[in-house]
Order: sequence, then C-alpha cells, then structure tokens
Amino acid sequence: MPERPLLPGASLEGLPESGRLVVGYSGGADSTALAHWLMGQVPRERILLAHVNHMLRGAEADRDQAFAQAFAKSQGLAIQVLREDVAKLARDRGQGLEECGREVRYGFFHRLASGEQDRILTAHNADDNAETLLLNLCRGAALEGLCGIPRQRGKLLRPLLDVERKAVEAYCQAQGLAFVTDSSNFSDAFARNRVRHSILPVLRELNPRFIQGAGHTMALLGADRDYLKSQTQALLARARNLWGLEASSLRAAPEALGRRALKLFLEEAGCGSLEKKHLDQAWAALAQGGRLDLPGGTVLTCAQGVLWAGCAALPEPYDFPVKLGENPLPGGKILVLEKKSRAELEKPEKIQNLLFKNALDCDIMTGTLRVRSRRAGDRFAPAGRGLSKPLKQVLQELRVPAPLRGQVPLLAWGQELVWVQGAGAGERLRVREETRNVWTVAVRQG
Repeated sequence: MPERPLLPGASLEGLPESGRLVVGYSGGADSTALAHWLMGQVPRERILLAHVNHMLRGAEADRDQAFAQAFAKSQGLAIQVLREDVAKLARDRGQGLEECGREVRYGFFHRLASGEQDRILTAHNADDNAETLLLNLCRGAALEGLCGIPRQRGKLLRPLLDVERKAVEAYCQAQGLAFVTDSSNFSDAFARNRVRHSILPVLRELNPRFIQGAGHTMALLGADRDYLKSQTQALLARARNLWGLEASSLRAAPEALGRRALKLFLEEAGCGSLEKKHLDQAWAALAQGGRLDLPGGTVLTCAQGVLWAGCAALPEPYDFPVKLGENPLPGGKILVLEKKSRAELEKPEKIQNLLFKNALDCDIMTGTLRVRSRRAGDRFAPAGRGLSKPLKQVLQELRVPAPLRGQVPLLAWGQELVWVQGAGAGERLRVREETRNVWTVAVRQG
C-alpha cells in the first residue's frame, strides 16, 4: 500500500474493515483530495467513484464528467456516472433545484452502496461545516441545526470534516493533483457563496482560527445534543401507555426535555415540517386538551390525560377468524394467541396475573374465535365485574383516544365480545378454578 500522504485532520473513523467505499466525486479539489488520500488508506479495489452530471451547466457539466472519468482511469479506480436532467425532474416533482439534486445524488450513492458493509464517503470539509453553522444561525435554527454537518449518518461518512479548505488545496498542490472548479461557486446568487465570499473573510479578520473555533463549538453542542437525545428517549419511554403518551409525564419533566419528547413523538406519528408554532400549540394541548391538525395530515388529540397523534382517516371495519400464533391486523399491529397450560406457568402469582387479564378459557370454547373492530351497539362484560357495559363506555374508561377506538382489536365468540385490548377477558370466557388450558392474548407492533 502506498505511503500515507499527509492530510491533517482527515479520519476514517467508523469505516468497516471490508465493503465497497462509494466516493461522491465531482472532480473538484475536495473530492479529488479525498479520493487520492483514500487510496493510501485502503486497497483501491474497494473504492468506487460516483459522479453525477446534473445537466445544469451545459458544456461545463460535460467537461466535469469527462474529467472524472479520466481521473478514475489514470488512478486505476472504478467509476459509475449518472446523467440526470435535474431541472426537468425538479419541475415534474414540484421541487427546488437544490433539493431535487440532493435527492438524485444521494439516491444514486445509496443504490451503489447496497451491501451491509458498504459506505458512502463525501468530501465536506471544515469550511463547509462553518458555513452551514452560519446559514442555520441566520435561519433561527435550534440546537440540532447549530451542530453543523453530521460526521456520520447511517452509511454516510465525511472523512474531511475537520480539514480546512486551504489544507485541501495545499494537499492537491503538493501531490500534483489537477481538479475542476464549478463556475457556480463564484456566483453570489447562492446564499452559501455569499457567506463564503463576504462573511467568512470578516470573521477570519476577527479570529484567524475562526474555522477551528466554529468546529470546536459545534463539537461541544453536539455532545450536549446527544445527551439531551438520550434523556428525551428515556422520558418518551416512561410516558408511553397503551394508547399514546401520558400528558402529565411530559408536563412534569423539564420543558426542554418535554418539548423534545413531544417533537419526537409527533415525528414518529408521521408529522413532518414541524415549525415552532406547531410545537407551541401541541405543548399547550398537553395542559388544555383538544385537537390539532398538524403538517403531514397528522391529527393530535389530548383528552383524559392521554396524548395521541396519527392519521385522521377513519379505519376500515374488519372481521375475520383468528388462529393460534400471529394474526396480522389492519394498521400494522399483530395479535398473538398462544395456548398454555397451568403446568407451564411456574408461579401462582404469575398465573393470577395472566389468567385474570389477558387469557381465555379454551376448555369451554367451541366454534370460531374472531377478531374485529367495534360496531354500533357493542356491549362488553368485563371479567369479575358482574355487569355489562356499552363498549363505548369501556373505551372511555380505558382513556382510548376517540380517533383510535375504531382500531382497538376485539375478540368475539359468536355475537359476544370476550376480550378487549386494555380491558382484558370478558366474563363468558374468563379463567376459573377448574380451567386447565388457556389462550393468552397479546397485541404488538408489526
């Protein structure tokens, strides 16, 4: 393997011992330095250059593609090229050019890095990171935006994130590496270029080590973010109940954690493009209750102290026979039935917990057990209560959010409900002293 060329700050942290390394290669100084430096660290057979011609700059884009192919040939590296009319694609999708181009590039990179050990390497450097910090600061970003460009995200690695642009250019000069320059980098029509040309020089006058200082700040903020993330996930786990979140748990937590847990919960429910005003409204709902329509077609409700978020569309009714084992339900959940005997249960207290909550006496059961959604007029007789109630009242007592009630799985034996999620077994098939065999019932996410 060649002697390692010097590129101060470059790192292959997180790189597996095997697998393809897909290098996003534009032909510019950064990606040329990365590809060349990488050849000194790993066998070049692992390296695959990936060049995207966005077809936005006419002959110049074709020049860059030809340069990329010539560079790969001269270095003995494999290369894959994608030509995509991004302007047309953006119009067809109703997207901006930058967003569409990014989706095209990273979609291409991920298709090339399909193996479990494969990785994608891009050549973002320390100056890019500082520019991102400043742009996000101008937009009023929260902590996540002030942490800069992630060093690693899934299969994506950025080995040059601690390397300044001037060091990259010095490396190319020292190694005799030619590269191409995108003429759009000189245009102040782009916000990033205005930051690069007008703001960074002033900040460097104030502090010649501004780039390193910005990197240090982002690293410290990143450590704070990671800690807050861990605390947020722990809070969210404690707040979860069968139907959503306990609003009181989030309100009792420090607001910084409570709001983060709420945001994460809403994102899990499919709510994208959340703005501060949406989070403010959702936070207020924790105390006041009510319903909110949020981005992404998501509805939030808070009633009886339970916070729920999801799709507002009414679920389709369902009714079908169940069998032992897994029974997929509409909406992605799975109802699991298992046959057990008393002998299989080791402790008496374990028997009691199991029998009186989510188990049915299968010794007396004949015919077919069915799982279905609720119907008008449904009633349920909870085990040991000596009475029958409208199912609506049972679900209210269980604090099931109204939009979720049509999705609560019910087990029926003939015309009678014998099990309700959250309420457990009904009187008809409850486990008695003489019961020897039971069906246990559980619902889990698919």
